[in-house]
Amino acid sequence: MKSVKLTIFISLLAIAMIPVSCTRQEKVKPTKNVILMVPDGVSTSVLSLVRWYNQQKSPQNVTATLATDPYLCGMVRQSCSDSPIPASPAAMTSFMTGYKVQGSNMSVYPSKNEAQDLVNVNADSTWQPLATVMEAAKILGHKSTGLVVTVTATHATPGATTAHTVSRSEHHDIIRQMASNRVDVIFGGGVDYMDDDVKSILEDNGINYIEKNVPAFRAAEKAPVWALFAGEDMAFDLDRDTLAEPSLCEMTEKALSLLSKDKNGFFLMVEGSKVDYAAHSNDPMGIISEYDAFDKAVAVAMDFAKKDGNTTVIVVPDHGNSGMTIGNNDYKNYYKKGLDTAMAMLPQYKCTGEGLTGLIQAQGMDRIRPIFKEYTGIDLTPAEEKAVRESMANIEKDYMEVALSRNLKSVVTKILNAHVHFGYVSGCHTSEDVFLAVYNPNGQVPMGWIDGTDLAGYMYGLLGVKGSLDELTSQIFVKSDVLLAGHETAVEGDKKAPVLVIDGKVRVPANRSYIEVDGRKKELASVSVYVPKNKNFYISREILNYL
Repeated sequence: MKSVKLTIFISLLAIAMIPVSCTRQEKVKPTKNVILMVPDGVSTSVLSLVRWYNQQKSPQNVTATLATDPYLCGMVRQSCSDSPIPASPAAMTSFMTGYKVQGSNMSVYPSKNEAQDLVNVNADSTWQPLATVMEAAKILGHKSTGLVVTVTATHATPGATTAHTVSRSEHHDIIRQMASNRVDVIFGGGVDYMDDDVKSILEDNGINYIEKNVPAFRAAEKAPVWALFAGEDMAFDLDRDTLAEPSLCEMTEKALSLLSKDKNGFFLMVEGSKVDYAAHSNDPMGIISEYDAFDKAVAVAMDFAKKDGNTTVIVVPDHGNSGMTIGNNDYKNYYKKGLDTAMAMLPQYKCTGEGLTGLIQAQGMDRIRPIFKEYTGIDLTPAEEKAVRESMANIEKDYMEVALSRNLKSVVTKILNAHVHFGYVSGCHTSEDVFLAVYNPNGQVPMGWIDGTDLAGYMYGLLGVKGSLDELTSQIFVKSDVLLAGHETAVEGDKKAPVLVIDGKVRVPANRSYIEVDGRKKELASVSVYVPKNKNFYISREILNYL
């Protein structure tokens, strides 16, 4: 595929916003590679819980440290532009762009909400696509890029790295932008979104696509390659079929082996996606086992970085979730009780609440008691068994609503929690500050209390490229009526595949990184974005070369 180079210059496009540059670390010596690791929905208390759990399993290991621990350096405030409690799309957008946005926005500027805005919002820039650090790595740094997740690849956190939509639910557009942005490696779930059109984009960009085939994934020797293992989300690590799905640790190791072959370096985002799912469900073993699986991936990344000597690793949750605590209102005289009492029956739990729910659904009502006994050690009371039976028909499909309604999974997790001594504030996101851990071979790390937006400036500095994210935005995402003043334009096609036609001869398809000039494709460095909310195209100045 032809290499695409883009010369950046400052445009007159006004995007009045929050500062992008990192206020705590203005100058950073670049490193060849950057690895951003995001344990989704991890409150800081989860680290304490996992440490204590690991110590209980191995009493001789009195320290029971995590791979993250030696690199803890600060705390990070996260929020939406109009809410102190962040949603995942907005949280990841702050890391990627340096901007606070509304909850469902994915790397687009927010709309103004005068009654609630926590930051200055320029109404003239509403829904303006915002260039991301990952796009800068690809376009300006000529680096390879990668995403490793355990949810669908179009989910909030991976989507915000390289796609631009007003709503996180616009999977049709998200997956096409990711493919057109030529992400070199994607491992995770999301087969259900891989229609023939998306596969053709991958083929045109020379990207090898592997579907539900672990041996083929393991045999892959070079990027670009996408390997997806589930229709949507992958299973919790504790419940995973090891023949059908690789672990997060293995996918991370594979991504590093492929991306590190690029002489220009790489930018990789790894998400421990389903800690968040477990927290939404108040699932104690789900939270512990998923973070433990993520920490193993952190260990792989840190080992790579230390051996490489030119790689920065950043570990930071996007937000907290559930406010999980060790100890609850029923745990009296806590200061007199030992670790075994605090953990209670937890060490006997062999699967997550979701895994237990699946077993009950598969085996039926007659197996409820023996399933609980075999996989948790719990002898159900008649009242507990009755509650499970009565909830068998109530299945909550939205993972964010599990703890907030009466359904089979919520009943199961309530029983699991009744036999341990943990507390939960809610089944929703929380606004507490999250931890920050950074390994940088040059010793330059953000320290103290920072905002999530500061990390965008820090990571941009690590890329070693000129300019800023704002300058890149003003180059690749210009509103078409501004850029094309004096030209005749029209929008053709339906809402899923709109095309901007310029002077009757240049066609600009949405969510693609090419244009057609007199029927011939011309590659672009970036995608063209159509925003249905305001019916505007946002396109690259590069297109002017063909007019």
